[in-house]
Amino acid sequence: MISKRILLLLLVIYSLPTFSGELSDAKEAYDRNDVVTAFVLYEKLAEQGNVVAQNNIAYMHYNGIGTPQDYQKSFSIYEVLAEEGLVAAQTTLAAMYVQGHGVSQDYAKAFSWYKKAAEQGDVEAQFNLGFMYKKERGIPQDYQQAAYWYKKAAEQGDADAQVNIAFMYLTGQGVTQNHGQAFYWYKTSAEQGNAKAQYNIGVMHFKGEGVVKDVIESHKWFNISSKNGFSRSANQRDKIEKKMTVTEIELAQNMADEWIEDFSKNDLSGE
Repeated sequence: MISKRILLLLLVIYSLPTFSGELSDAKEAYDRNDVVTAFVLYEKLAEQGNVVAQNNIAYMHYNGIGTPQDYQKSFSIYEVLAEEGLVAAQTTLAAMYVQGHGVSQDYAKAFSWYKKAAEQGDVEAQFNLGFMYKKERGIPQDYQQAAYWYKKAAEQGDADAQVNIAFMYLTGQGVTQNHGQAFYWYKTSAEQGNAKAQYNIGVMHFKGEGVVKDVIESHKWFNISSKNGFSRSANQRDKIEKKMTVTEIELAQNMADEWIEDFSKNDLSGE
């Protein structure tokens, strides 16, 4: 089963710095939740050949916003936009082929569209291409290509891709085994708040893999991950506490609390 991330369908208008008067009117209607008016305005612009409006109409058909949900209409519009080279449409079209929304499920065609978008730098497509190379049915498994595309997405800051390339470095899947690189990518993802990465940082600190063995740091990261909702972390934290002094436990807990507080502040400030 492919990642949930393929379901991400974006209103392209939000990524553009300026808009024509008509697009601004449509966006304002959408923002105030007058989605029927927004749909009518976008549809008028779409009929005039406006690519942004066409993308947004496809999005609204897909999600049933301002109009009855219609996957087939959405697919038809995205297909035209994808063939014209719109990267966001290529990624979304691939997602629809995977899900069988508006079209018969076809992993080969999904793969083809993800590859087109990935080669143009789309991070979602890069992640999903890595996923398909690694484990999607109907696609020849290729760990080297999976690692290549996961790393591409990881280098663009994608926290989930960072976790996946870290695992591949840890186990030597598609790359030369390198615990230092595994730790680097897990840490990079953990610093973005990824609970699974935080757990693995705890494991690597405890084992001394790719980093100096440090039971206090291990406890800290297990604690952070646990509070972030990763169920296995609490058990691991409790196990290593049996090998720690009261002073070490208190220090680790304080370090975890400080990290969480700093992360929350930065998250709220948008840094």
